[in-house]
Amino acid sequence: MSTAGPAQAWSEIKALRGDAATMRRHKLFAVSRDDDITSRFDLLRTLLSGVMEEHGILRLGVSAPTPGAGTSFVAANLALAMARRADTRVLLADMNLRRPGLARLFGANAPAPLSEILTGAQPAADHLRRYGQNLALLLNTQPSEGSAEILQDVRTGAALRELRQTFTPTVEIYDLPPILGRDDTLSFLPQLDGVLLVTDGTMNTAAQIRAAEEMLSGRTRLVAVVLNRGDVRRSLMDIAQNIRQRWFGWWKRG
Repeated sequence: MSTAGPAQAWSEIKALRGDAATMRRHKLFAVSRDDDITSRFDLLRTLLSGVMEEHGILRLGVSAPTPGAGTSFVAANLALAMARRADTRVLLADMNLRRPGLARLFGANAPAPLSEILTGAQPAADHLRRYGQNLALLLNTQPSEGSAEILQDVRTGAALRELRQTFTPTVEIYDLPPILGRDDTLSFLPQLDGVLLVTDGTMNTAAQIRAAEEMLSGRTRLVAVVLNRGDVRRSLMDIAQNIRQRWFGWWKRG
């Protein structure tokens, strides 16, 4: 562990060599612009920040019922929006070990397979890369076998605790695999304070959203539900109305 204070340790994180054109192509924007995407994510940031502060949520997972809902897009833009605030240090980590996607969105390479960092084979701090002043990333480009077992491993928790103690991020955002079908995300829930659920209005069904909520119930706090694309189907609107007291709200990207 570094002997430097958290602020110094954070400033010494190696810079991320991302690709600006790739980020624009994937609709990732570090600077707030007068457009629909950054304004929506700035609003989502502000709404979530109040709930997270109220409930003491530092470690936020971002997941979806099924693949293809845009989890990485939401996680990355939410992290960039939070990092636009001068008083924050944001950690964004790709915990979809089967199908990592954040590095592709940023047009960057990972220093090493993330599984090596999580299991203690490589120092976790050496894997971090800083984008701008306030965002640090744990990227991955190599899928891992036994991903659920890695996420359950006590060494994973220890590696993340060491990062937290060394760099003291004000918020941690974890890009997670889908909830339904495999146990990867459930394996990682003990490391989280809450989950943001991303849904795709063009493909996710009411039954899938109910099933995802049931999987999370009693295991972690469901902080919010985000509608990433498409129109809200009638059945999905009914779900939102029926459980709105427990679900923070909907955010829609047209």
